[in-house]
Amino acid sequence: MENNILIVDSDISLKKILVKSLSGAKNIIRAVSTISEAWVEISKNYYDLILTDIELPDGDGLELVEKIRKKKLSTKIIVISAKHNLLTTVKASELNVYEYISKPIDLNDLIIVVSRCLQKDKSNTHQLIADDEKLPMIGNSQVMQSVYRTIAKLMKTDLTVLITGESGTGKELVAKAIHDFSRRADDDFVVLNMAAIPRDLIESELFGYEKGAFTGAEKKTIGYFEKAEKGTLFLDEIGDMPFEVQARLLRVLQMGEYSRVGGREVIKSDVRIISATNKNLKECVESGTFREDLYYRLNVVKINVPHLRDRKSDIMLLSNFFLKKFSNGSKKINEDCIKLLEKYRWPGNVRELENFFKKISVLYSDNVITKKIIEEEINDIDEVSYEQQQSENSISDSMIVHLSNFFDALNPDDDNSTLNLYEKLLTEFEKPLINKALNFFNGNQIKTAAMLGINRNTLRKKIKDLKITLKK
Repeated sequence: MENNILIVDSDISLKKILVKSLSGAKNIIRAVSTISEAWVEISKNYYDLILTDIELPDGDGLELVEKIRKKKLSTKIIVISAKHNLLTTVKASELNVYEYISKPIDLNDLIIVVSRCLQKDKSNTHQLIADDEKLPMIGNSQVMQSVYRTIAKLMKTDLTVLITGESGTGKELVAKAIHDFSRRADDDFVVLNMAAIPRDLIESELFGYEKGAFTGAEKKTIGYFEKAEKGTLFLDEIGDMPFEVQARLLRVLQMGEYSRVGGREVIKSDVRIISATNKNLKECVESGTFREDLYYRLNVVKINVPHLRDRKSDIMLLSNFFLKKFSNGSKKINEDCIKLLEKYRWPGNVRELENFFKKISVLYSDNVITKKIIEEEINDIDEVSYEQQQSENSISDSMIVHLSNFFDALNPDDDNSTLNLYEKLLTEFEKPLINKALNFFNGNQIKTAAMLGINRNTLRKKIKDLKITLKK
């Protein structure tokens, strides 16, 4: 059976490539450049599949999609666009779009998607109306587009979601977006941060307690599960949940019921669970601090929120947004400032960038934020805040930062720079470590060797090989 395919895109070169790639014995291709041309075609012929861009000369491609849906055509639609954010992704999903593919296009992936689309009937229901006020995240980078697509696919489900990512990346924003675009949007989104509550109170905060359950329990108190009934409960920093409480949470996820602390009444639960952590939960499982069965219950769908250094193309959008937000639209930033902002690694991620512009908006009266201002403030961060942040991090975290800088400078095609990399990095680590240990013991090699867990002869050899100068 032949498939009629319509391509709607104003890019002549891309149209030619798509026509050539998708043409075959079973595909009849027609390509147009505008919404009006597309509608003429749709009015005359039935199309099994339509591939459309969003940015078209005579309007928004999603308007065309909406028009098709109002006509109740069963045509499958794939959106191909460089304009890709959470709102457009959600709108596309609401309009029963089969897939949302971002430019630049990987032709192999596109062919696979088209083939799958034409073979499988996929039906969804139209449920939510997207709202600009519900747009919590900003960014058009590829990594953020992946997050948007996942959120859009979760709209019509109650699947449990685990959100991972560094501190400050916006994990709570992702959780809120999942809730806001879900069937539970009209009910409460309740947040409980495990790290912010004393460990011995987490159980009673989660499940509530009866009067007299413990000293100080003067009246029956509902917990976060009851507060979130019919809605979404967001458990932030789930890796900090006490081990003994994890069993109770697991029971809720398995059985859909719980009891208040000190109570016998079994309470049925209709709550969607979204959790988040900046820890590696697999490592927590291996170390025995997190239940393996609970981990798999929470990790039904995993969303990793990228750190800012992996989405530098979004820095301009974020900077303009924050500056407008904190200055009430009175301040602007020079374009030449963006390169400076992109060079800094932002260990505090989007939260650090937000605070950066909050500070600038208050301290500087200039309507235009210049390169000089940005330079001064970044230097200030490098000298004070950044050092403070690093001192608070683990050795491992600090090494990751420095290794990231190192790998950023590597050329993968340069064999000289990548050859024997392990030995090179080990040498760079060993020398300052041995130096520090020797200085700590005022050059005493016996104590240094004992501290490092190596014998004295090995230490002597390393001192010689690494050309470490001993203090006299």
